[in-house]
Amino acid sequence: MKNLILSAATLLTITFSAVASPVKPVVSEKTQETFTSLFKSAVNVTWSEAGDNAEAFFTVNEVKNRATFDAKGNLIQTIRYYKEDKLSPVVLAGVTSSFPGKEIHGITEVSNKNGVNYRIVLKDNKHYTHINANSTGDTEVVSKYKRGDQ
Repeated sequence: MKNLILSAATLLTITFSAVASPVKPVVSEKTQETFTSLFKSAVNVTWSEAGDNAEAFFTVNEVKNRATFDAKGNLIQTIRYYKEDKLSPVVLAGVTSSFPGKEIHGITEVSNKNGVNYRIVLKDNKHYTHINANSTGDTEVVSKYKRGDQ
């Protein structure tokens, strides 16, 4: 019985020590400089490693963001997550004219060397529709799912 209690205590100590001291990813000074210069008003910044790249997760003006940097500190891509009120009017016009009667449920904006593209989830009474849109408001349906919450 003593061995069981001692083993449990040891396991809990190790678990709490691991949780209390997470390993922070190493982010180069150049990456930090690039990040700071581009995202001056970023708050709640956390970093993670993605292969040879570093990713910053943060918030700017209540919009959640993710930025990916290469090993030299160059910005590769940004991803922003937001609602309809932050969407470009040109894109919003294209979506609402192509999909009347559907509500915009969420938007993922991806910016990289290929430009800015939007992954948008639309919602109506029976379905969720996932679409892609470009910066000129052109859209295409990616998938459509029957809502399970009805």
